[in-house]
Amino acid sequence: MKVRISLEEIRKYLDIETPEFPKYVAPLINLSNQYAQGTRPKVVGQMSELIQQFTGKSLPEWEKWYLQQKPDAIKNATEKILQK
Repeated sequence: MKVRISLEEIRKYLDIETPEFPKYVAPLINLSNQYAQGTRPKVVGQMSELIQQFTGKSLPEWEKWYLQQKPDAIKNATEKILQK
């Protein structure tokens, strides 16, 4: 069974405000990432598998766990974007 949680629900539970970006910033970020392929599984890992392995409950726990599993993922994704 798949459960869908909206971004609004996630932000509510984590007490995170919705970020405000100037017009067209989000599409530009998405386009540059798509071009650089910075979030591909070979760069940051297969998220559908990683999230099933994670046993924590909070965003800080996820961040700590993920960085232990994939210590170079953020650096690799950033380099990938900057190289293009």
